[in-house]
Amino acid sequence: MERDFENESQDVIAIKRPSSQERTNQIWTVASGKGGVGKTFVTSSLAICLSKLGHSVVIVDLDLSGANVHTAFGMSPASNSIRHFFEGSKTLSELVIPTQVPRVSYIQGFWDAWTPTDLSVEQVRHLAPEMKKLNADYVIVDLGAGALESHLEMLKLADEKILLSSPEPTSIEKTYRFIESFVCHSLKDHSIPEAYDHMIQQLRNHRHGFSEKNFSFRTYLRENSGIQPDFFDALMTKPLRLIVNSCRSQANTELGHAMKSVCYKYYDFKVDFLGSIDYDNAVWQSIRNREPVLIAQPFTPLAGQFLTTCKQLIDPKELRAVI
Repeated sequence: MERDFENESQDVIAIKRPSSQERTNQIWTVASGKGGVGKTFVTSSLAICLSKLGHSVVIVDLDLSGANVHTAFGMSPASNSIRHFFEGSKTLSELVIPTQVPRVSYIQGFWDAWTPTDLSVEQVRHLAPEMKKLNADYVIVDLGAGALESHLEMLKLADEKILLSSPEPTSIEKTYRFIESFVCHSLKDHSIPEAYDHMIQQLRNHRHGFSEKNFSFRTYLRENSGIQPDFFDALMTKPLRLIVNSCRSQANTELGHAMKSVCYKYYDFKVDFLGSIDYDNAVWQSIRNREPVLIAQPFTPLAGQFLTTCKQLIDPKELRAVI
C-alpha cells in the first residue's frame, strides 16, 4: 500500500512559513574525512526531515567516485547529470529531478564517468552561486570522502558545514586530519605564500614532535606576520557541525563531546556537536529495499534523532512543534 507521506508530514510538525521575500536559499554541505561513514544516508535523511518540516530541498550529488543519491531514493540513474552543467549544455535548474518524497528533488551526480573525475576550485566557485538560484529552501551537497581541494572549497562556501564521522578510530583520525586540511585551505586565501608555506612546515614539525607541546594554530598565526586570523572568529559564529553516525553504545554517543573538546583545545576554535545517530539494522535493510528508512519507518527513534538535528540547524523561530 502506498504511504500517505504528505499527511504524515502534516501530522508531525506545523510551521509558520516566511514570505517569499523573507526566504533565502541555504546551502548545507555534508563532508567526511573517510568513506563509508554514511554521508548519502545522512544527506537523504536530512532532506526528508526538512520536507517533513514543510521545506523544499534539492540534493546535489557531488560524490565524484560513487554518486548514489538516486539509489538511496530507489531510482535509476538519470540520463542527464551534473556533468552536463560543467560541460555547459544544461543549466543547473534543468537537471533537477523530483523524488517520491514531496518537496525533495536531486541532481544526478557523475555516474557515467569511466575515467577519474575531478573538480577544480574554480568550478566549485562557479557552481555555488548557481545552487543559490535553485528553487528550493535548502540545497544539500553530498560530497565524496577526503580532503580534496574541491571538497574543502565547497565546504568553505556553504552556509552550514556538516562534518560526518563514525565512532571507528580510523574515521575519528581522518576527521581530525580533514579539519586541519579545511583550516589550512581556508587560510590560504588570507596569507602570502611564504607565510603559508612556513605555517605548513611548522605544522609538520609539530606533528613529528619537533615543536612545543602547547602549539596552537591561533597562537602561531597571531605571532607570525602574513596570515590574518579573522577566519577563526568566523568559525566561532558559523562553526563546523559534527555528526557521529552508527553509534552502538553510550560511549559512541558521547564521542562527539570529546571531539569537540579536542578541537577547542588544540585548534582553538569551536566545533559544534550536532548529535549522534544510532546504528540501526533498518538502515541497511532499507538500502537493500531501495526505500529511505525514514519513509519506511517514519516514527522510530532514528527518525527523531534526525528531526532534532534539523531543528537545531533551522532557526527555531520558524517552527511551532506539535509533536
